[in-house]
Amino acid sequence: MRELEQWAYSYLGRDPVLYMDMLEALRRGSAEVSAVREDGVLIFERNSRAYLLAAKDCQAGEALAAGVTGPVQMAVHDEGNAMALRDHFHFTQVMECLSAAYLELEAPLIRGTCQILPLEAEDMDRLRQTFGEEYEEAELLNRIRAGQLLGAYREKELVGMMGLYPEGSIGMQAIKPGAEEAAKELLAGITAWCLENCLAPYAHVPVGDKGMEELFRQAGYHFAEKSLFWLE
Repeated sequence: MRELEQWAYSYLGRDPVLYMDMLEALRRGSAEVSAVREDGVLIFERNSRAYLLAAKDCQAGEALAAGVTGPVQMAVHDEGNAMALRDHFHFTQVMECLSAAYLELEAPLIRGTCQILPLEAEDMDRLRQTFGEEYEEAELLNRIRAGQLLGAYREKELVGMMGLYPEGSIGMQAIKPGAEEAAKELLAGITAWCLENCLAPYAHVPVGDKGMEELFRQAGYHFAEKSLFWLE
């Protein structure tokens, strides 16, 4: 392991639930360490083109982000640095999220009425018809090609989907009205898929989405005490 990554793991390991996105990006090999100090870490995640920052305070955050120019998006793991970097880089959108991580060795067992299957390119017409207004076609096709999008079928009807975003967090959820229970089965399915592929399951749950938060809590996910902030 390279020295910079060793320092990064050492810092991020202090709060693995809050920093699971950064730990996993490094472990999966989709990120590189842009800057690291005793009081913080900045990494660049290539799939999403996002910078992810963890810093003790704003002084550390400013120093770590000093070499960043024109970022597309950032995930900042404290409010002070998030607001400072929003103003500095003129981001217009801020989404506060709760970091959730699944720490068990076995996936949650959810018995239901749906069949959970990987979505394939041949399912695109059905996806467009069912969830075309929620996600762009290119985004869906990208996740399908990565093998990271699952569908919930009830009597051969597609009633929901869930998968991994490019940076690795669980999301991409869409459920047909009247099929809300499918979300539990999809979350169990994508959690199992992550574990089978030696990936740590984690998610960024938007603050205020009580339904989504409860879904992950019921499935056995642990939540960090602090929020993180996505800037775009």
